[in-house]
Amino acid sequence: MAEIKSTLDLVLEKTRDLTLTEEERRNLEREELDKKVQGIVNRYLNNSFPASRLREEVEGILSKEADLPYELLAKHLMAYFNLDTDNSAIVSALSEVVGLDTTPLTILQREYQAEKEEAERSFAEEGFLSLKTRGVSGSAVKPNMNRIPEWDQFLKSLSRRYQERLEKIVDD
Repeated sequence: MAEIKSTLDLVLEKTRDLTLTEEERRNLEREELDKKVQGIVNRYLNNSFPASRLREEVEGILSKEADLPYELLAKHLMAYFNLDTDNSAIVSALSEVVGLDTTPLTILQREYQAEKEEAERSFAEEGFLSLKTRGVSGSAVKPNMNRIPEWDQFLKSLSRRYQERLEKIVDD
């Protein structure tokens, strides 16, 4: 009786004489390493473990290129860097594990926050004056910043400017 072959058996039969080039093998290894580092970063940023354990996890990765896991770690950490959020875990890991000087990042975020807060005060004052001219006043009155089109435009412009500066820092 004839044997019925699975799809996998047929594929293996057809491809048994094929081999990967050295470049393809390196690319596959790099992709696998990239996925491992991404997983470690995700667990770290979800507060699963401290920066000291992050170092151990990265040191435990076997790679033919000794610096590659650290380069990938920096790349993945920077992908999560957001000027509007607390980046202390990212900055800590970049400094303690990767060994980067994070001063430019912290300065950039401070400047961004200061400019944003100053503009928000200014827009809020204008909003209060606008409400007051319409007869709305009192200690509980607050202008709705989301209803001020210029505020939204300012935030987009501010974000774009600082994102460009962040990219320059990352590229250096």
